[in-house]
Amino acid sequence: MTRGRHLTFSTLPIAFRDSSRWRSVDEGALSHSDRQRFLKLKAAVEAYLRSGALRAIANEMQVAPSEVLRSFRRCVSLRDDGDIEGWPALIRHLRIVRYTRNRAQPNGAVQTRGQYSGAFARFLDEHPHIGQSIEDLVLKKAKSDVVHEAKVTIKRLHSTFVELCLKEGVALSDYPLNTVSKGRRSLSRYVESIMEQHLEQATRVRFGREAAKRLSTGSGHASQTFVTAPYDVVGMDAHKIDCIGTVKVIGPGGPQRIAIKRLWYIPVLDFYSRAILGYTVAIRTECSAATAEEALVSALSTWEPRKLKIPGMSYNEGAGLPSGVFPELRGIGWTTMKLDNAAIHYAAAIADRARRRLGCAINFGPLGHWEHRAVLERLFATLERYGFQRLPSSTGSSPTDPARDQPVKSAVDIGIDWEVLLDLVDVITANYNATKHAGIGSQRPLDVLGEALHCVPSTFFPRLLPPANSFHGELGVEVLQKTVRGNKATGRRPYVEIYGVHYTSPILASSMGLVNKKILIHIGKNIQTVMAYFASGEELGILTAGGWWGRTAHTREIRQQICALRDAGEIEVGPGDDPIKVAMNYYASKAHKDAEKAAYKISKNATKLAQLAKETGEPVPVLAPEPTHAQGRSQALEEQMLSPFVTSPVWKTIT
Repeated sequence: MTRGRHLTFSTLPIAFRDSSRWRSVDEGALSHSDRQRFLKLKAAVEAYLRSGALRAIANEMQVAPSEVLRSFRRCVSLRDDGDIEGWPALIRHLRIVRYTRNRAQPNGAVQTRGQYSGAFARFLDEHPHIGQSIEDLVLKKAKSDVVHEAKVTIKRLHSTFVELCLKEGVALSDYPLNTVSKGRRSLSRYVESIMEQHLEQATRVRFGREAAKRLSTGSGHASQTFVTAPYDVVGMDAHKIDCIGTVKVIGPGGPQRIAIKRLWYIPVLDFYSRAILGYTVAIRTECSAATAEEALVSALSTWEPRKLKIPGMSYNEGAGLPSGVFPELRGIGWTTMKLDNAAIHYAAAIADRARRRLGCAINFGPLGHWEHRAVLERLFATLERYGFQRLPSSTGSSPTDPARDQPVKSAVDIGIDWEVLLDLVDVITANYNATKHAGIGSQRPLDVLGEALHCVPSTFFPRLLPPANSFHGELGVEVLQKTVRGNKATGRRPYVEIYGVHYTSPILASSMGLVNKKILIHIGKNIQTVMAYFASGEELGILTAGGWWGRTAHTREIRQQICALRDAGEIEVGPGDDPIKVAMNYYASKAHKDAEKAAYKISKNATKLAQLAKETGEPVPVLAPEPTHAQGRSQALEEQMLSPFVTSPVWKTIT
C-alpha cells in the first residue's frame, strides 16, 4: 500500500519538495496521447508544489482537483527502497502498489483465464505456512528433520506444493487445485520472486558458490580502493606456469633430460596502467614468503634485459619493465597493495616488513573472492594464452585442453631447459608492457605510465621511499639482533652464530671488547655474507660465513635443506667439502636414477637440483662414471690381499 495517500502541499516533507531531484521519465518513449496526458499532469503537480492553490491550478490546467491531488500523491508515494516514486508515477497504467484481490477466490469449476488475477498472492496470504515452506526449500534453510536436495526442480517443488495444499485442507475443487496446472505457473513466478528478494543466498544454493561470489562485483557500488593514478593500487599473486621444463644432467651414459615441476610466477601489477612493475620466478613445490618478497624487491629494482640463450628470441621494440624504461620510477613505492589470503602473505616478510618499508596499506580482501583481483587473473590468462600455452610442453588450461599433448614427454624430447623458460618469462613480461591492452583504451601500459609522468600539468607524483637504516633494512633484508661470542682465555676470537654457522670478519675477530655485546645483523637473500652494525647504528662491516659456507652464494632455505640432508645421513660433508656442490651432486645422482626408472615423469630431485642451480649460480654437476666390472674386480682383489695385514678394530664403550 502506498504511503503518500494522505499527503498535501502543507504536510509534504521539505526533502521531497524539490521536483528537479525526482526520478525522471524519457518523454520521447511515450505515445503521443500518453505524452500529452503526462505533460499536463506534470505541469499541474509542479504548479501545486509552488503554490498549493489546488482549485486555481485545476481551473487553469482544466484538470479535476481530485485528479491533481491524486497525481501529486502518487508522485510522493514511498517506494520499498525509501525513495519516492517521482515523475514515473504519472505514466498511464503504471502500477505503483501490489495488486490486492478483494473478490472471492475462483473456487468450484475451472474458471476462465481472466478470473485468476491476484489469486495466488491472496492464497499465500491465507496460507502463510505453505509459502514459508516453499521458501525454505528454495533457500535450503537448515532444519533438523529436512535433508535438502542438491538442486530442487520446479517439478519437485510443485509436487511438494500440492502435498502441502492437501495437508492444509485445500479441496480439489478449491483454488489452486481446481486449475489445469494446479498453480504451477504461479508457483514458478513465486520462486523467481523469492530468488530476487534473497539474491545472494538463492544464487549460492541453486547455482553454486562461484556464482554467488561473482555477485560481489558489478553491484553498482564504488570500490573502496580508488585508482586515480599510477602506483595507487598494485596487486601481487602467485601463478603456476602452464608448461613443463627440464634440467640436463650429464651421467655415465651421456646427457639426460629430466622433467621438473612447473615454475611459479609472481608478478607485481599496477592496476592503473596494467603495467607489470616486477616479478620473480621460483622453481619449487610451493611458494614461500621469501619468494613473494623477491617479487617486491624486483619491482623496486632497476630492470635490465637478459642475455637470451635461444637464437631468434628477442624483446619487442620499447618493451621492458617501468624501472628499466623510466629512470624516474626506480625505487618508487605505492599506496595500497592487494593480496589474497594465502598463508605466505601473512608472514612477517610481507605483512610487517614490506608494509613498513613501503609505507603502504595491505588489502587482503574477502576469503575466496578472487574476482576482487580480476586484473591479476586476466594478466595470467593473457600471458598463458600468448606465451606459455603455445609451447609444445604446455599443460593447457585444463586436463581436457586440446593443447595438452604429453607435456612431460615433449619437454624431455625437445629439451626445453629451465633456463630457457626463465628467458621466455622475462621476454613475455617485458613485451606485455609494450602491448596494447583493451582494458586501458587499447593503449600500451608503458605509454600510460609515460603519459602520466610527462603530461602538463602532471597528475602523478612518484613517491620516493625514505632511505633504509640500521634498524629498518631494505626490502628483502631481515634485521636480527645477535650477541657476539668469544673467549679471550681460550683464544676464541669473537664471532656471531647465524643459522648454525659462525660469522666473523677481520675487524670483529680483533674486537674482544665486543664479546657478550649486542650487534645488529642485516641478512639478505644471499647469506654467504651479512652486514653488521653496532648497537648504536654505526656500521661494523661485512661478516663472512665460516668454512665453505662463505665461498658459495646460497639462501637460508638452501642451508636448512642441506643441513637436513646431512643430519639425516643422506649426504656427508667433510671438512674440505663445499656443501653446496655436495648437495647438487646428491640431487643430480638421485634425479638421474629417477630418469632411469621413468624417463617421462616429473622428478622432485631434478626440481630441487634446478632450484639450487638457479639460486646459487653454480652449474649442474657432471656425474662421475661408475667403475667398470674389471675395475671392480681389481679393487676387490686388492682388498682381499691386504686383509691379513690389517688388524680389525676393537670398539670399546666409554662410560
